[in-house]
Amino acid sequence: MKLLREIVNTGRQVALIVLFLSLCMLVNISAATGHDEMRVTLLGTGTPFPNAERFGSGILVEVKGKKLLFDCGRGVVIRLTQAQVNSADIDGLFLTHLHSDHVVGIPDLWLSGWFLGRSKPLPIWGPSGTRSMAEHLVQAFGFDVRIRQATPDPLPANGVEIDAKEIEQGEIYNDGLTRVSAFHVDHGTVKPAFGYRIESGGHSVVISGDTKFCQNLVDSAKGADCLIHAAWSASWKNPAPPSMRSIASAEDAGRVFAIVKPKLGVIYHYKTEEGLSDAVRKEYKDPFVIAKDLMVINVGKTVTWDGKSAADTTPDGDKSRN
Repeated sequence: MKLLREIVNTGRQVALIVLFLSLCMLVNISAATGHDEMRVTLLGTGTPFPNAERFGSGILVEVKGKKLLFDCGRGVVIRLTQAQVNSADIDGLFLTHLHSDHVVGIPDLWLSGWFLGRSKPLPIWGPSGTRSMAEHLVQAFGFDVRIRQATPDPLPANGVEIDAKEIEQGEIYNDGLTRVSAFHVDHGTVKPAFGYRIESGGHSVVISGDTKFCQNLVDSAKGADCLIHAAWSASWKNPAPPSMRSIASAEDAGRVFAIVKPKLGVIYHYKTEEGLSDAVRKEYKDPFVIAKDLMVINVGKTVTWDGKSAADTTPDGDKSRN
């Protein structure tokens, strides 16, 4: 009986060791997968025109444990909630420019994030005018701020502060793992306007912001895994002559994709989808998608979107190979 008990105990010990090693392997696999990827969620792909299906501009990039938000248009906090992200957990907001459809959601992000648990200042990077806008938000919502800081349940004072930084072209954020660089783009009379390049772990995502065809965007996007480009409509759908336009046509975006050659091109901030795909295809034959709100793109060794791989698409871009 003693020998039998020893055998049973030894078997249990071996089983526990095997279980422990298996768990360690699972943790390591999970960590390696998360460590190597950038997760991009298109929160809002719309325009200034109200649209219940496509909210205002907003792109969330999750990388190395950080949640970085690019633009904050209409409904971004709702989309964050749908994406199961607490607005209190946003580590930084980066603005491409100060058109209302890119910033009108800031009060909601700022105050809802504070109400939902943010205990430190909200960092915002943006063009000249960003600091003044932030200061006037504090003034405009002074009553709400005072009430929520009053007893018996005051919210933390640091959580309602805004740390607004006005930027120039170049590296503007670097936490040692992830780098964000801003570059000038051509949005007509709107100056300055910026695009952003986010780099981490050997991978990169570029966001054009609102722009016409722009050589500086082309130069700044070289080697990007994923290029997210604004395109108002197919050229034939826009009555304004090209010289008077302040934002790219689908053909313009296709030209940029063709030069940069990302693993995946993405069209966002479009007014109408009619003719969009065919217009891009006039210039670009490789994988691209027309973004929808809450579309998720994972950028790692491969680029996938909503579970589909950019490497496994037909020349039609948004159809998977059988």
